[in-house]
Amino acid sequence: MIPKSVLAVFLVVTLTGARTQPAPSAREPIISRGPRAWALATTALLAYYNRDRIDMLSPNVRNDSNVAETRGILHDWWGIDNRSDLLQSLEFLERGGHRLEFQKLGQSLMAMTNARYKALISAERSHPYQARRMNLTREHFREHRDNSLVAWDYSRYIMLCRWGYMVGFLTEEEAWHRIMPAARTMQSSFRSWMELGEDYLVGREFWSREQMDRNGRIYRDIEKWLRKEPRSPWNQLPWQMDLGP
Repeated sequence: MIPKSVLAVFLVVTLTGARTQPAPSAREPIISRGPRAWALATTALLAYYNRDRIDMLSPNVRNDSNVAETRGILHDWWGIDNRSDLLQSLEFLERGGHRLEFQKLGQSLMAMTNARYKALISAERSHPYQARRMNLTREHFREHRDNSLVAWDYSRYIMLCRWGYMVGFLTEEEAWHRIMPAARTMQSSFRSWMELGEDYLVGREFWSREQMDRNGRIYRDIEKWLRKEPRSPWNQLPWQMDLGP
């Protein structure tokens, strides 16, 4: 677990943009306002955890080291090694991602009577992770229904586009052509940045309780900072911004 003092420095230094890295090249314009900035801000939880930027399309300055690191992320976490792999992963997220499984489970749990549901949870006493997963799914699905895990899937979709552009699997035009519709989907699915952040964290726990046990506290601290810090992009970019057609 990262000590609180170290995490505090991470939040103050990294998230406010005081980065000890080279300035972006002229080919990478800073994007801090407008619809494109809004779209990039949807990746803030994952980007900030990885100590990446959200003020330009590439998540980091393009150099050999950063490109190699990004290729490693794509390979290790997504099994992506080329453009074809990337497009397949994007298609998976478009067609349902993890939200498809989540919503099917949510519908099933919501269809149960309270007595049947309590009996099911009681039967899982020896499997606390499974009981927690069902409770999490039922509660979140009750609130968001068919919008459940839209933020989890589509914020990662946009991050994949950013990584894909970084390593040359997508052109700039291709990346933005995919990013903006994904951003509009998230905006129409939720009422605030807070709801987007909540949905992302629920999705991450649904995906992997083990990962949330390992580093979920850091993600929650980042989400809290994004909600409460006046300088954060979520508080600088209004949720209802016009993102275009």
